Amino acid sequence: MGDWSWELAILLSKFVAYISFVSLTGGFFVLLLGSRRNPQGLVAIEWSAKARIPLVRGLLAASGFGKLAIILFFLLQVGQVNQNGLAGMVDGFMIGLLAQTPIGSGVGLRLAGFVLIGLFLFIYRGKLTGASSPTLPTTLVLMWCLGLMLCGVGFSVLGHVANLDLLAKLLIAVHVLLVGMWIGALYPLLLLCRTEPASAIAPLMKRFGDYGWGITLGLVVAGGYLLTALLGSVAELYTSPYGRLLSLKIVLVLCLLALAALNKFRLVPALYRAGSQPLRRSIKGEICLALVILVVTAVLSTVIGPADHIA
Repeated sequence: MGDWSWELAILLSKFVAYISFVSLTGGFFVLLLGSRRNPQGLVAIEWSAKARIPLVRGLLAASGFGKLAIILFFLLQVGQVNQNGLAGMVDGFMIGLLAQTPIGSGVGLRLAGFVLIGLFLFIYRGKLTGASSPTLPTTLVLMWCLGLMLCGVGFSVLGHVANLDLLAKLLIAVHVLLVGMWIGALYPLLLLCRTEPASAIAPLMKRFGDYGWGITLGLVVAGGYLLTALLGSVAELYTSPYGRLLSLKIVLVLCLLALAALNKFRLVPALYRAGSQPLRRSIKGEICLALVILVVTAVLSTVIGPADHIA
């Protein structure tokens, strides 16, 4: 395999891992948004089984594909370093050697996160998809939070960001979690628009929009600091290959914000009058933009790096 083949395969494995991570993060966020305390003091999910069943199945699939993508990413890194074709991916000595590097640490943390979330989702799948208004198990919530934190930290020790200071690494973890809460929530919200009545969708979409301000602010603060840490000057945003691709990502994010604002201020208030079809079309557009953003992110972290942080 040539260098480009390894890079393409690594990029694809990263892309699948990104989709899996944001799906698990956003799915968890929307489950929490759609839950309320019942008279017994327990947190109950208010969605119908028609929405919960495909969501839980999708989340289980995301955890499974995430684990496979992370393992494949690590073995591809081994093969690329070994330069001995596909057989080099399973070289025991090189696997042990790479496991002791930041790549091994990042893979281990993210794999642990995916395994933890997938295991407890599997254990509680019957409860989540069963009778109306099932309770959200506290153990599942705690393990899900722990799994997402492990994944977030895992992202902060890989690639060119591994050379940044402790604050920047912390902000990387916060950044990926906030991104996951935002774009990972889009498919569950689309699913709800297809299965739930306007009376159930409107309050949840309003809560999502209210939290969206905090998510956006967090992304701006974390992203702004990381830009100063990764780029030597503002001019690099249009003079370097990394900067130009990063500028494209920023433009795509601004387009995503514009659609989110359209949803919040126009389509959600019009749900009772116009139905969910216009909102569903808008969310589909957001999902398409989000997928392009994840592709660009994978390229930025695989193929192109900032001039001062080439790993």
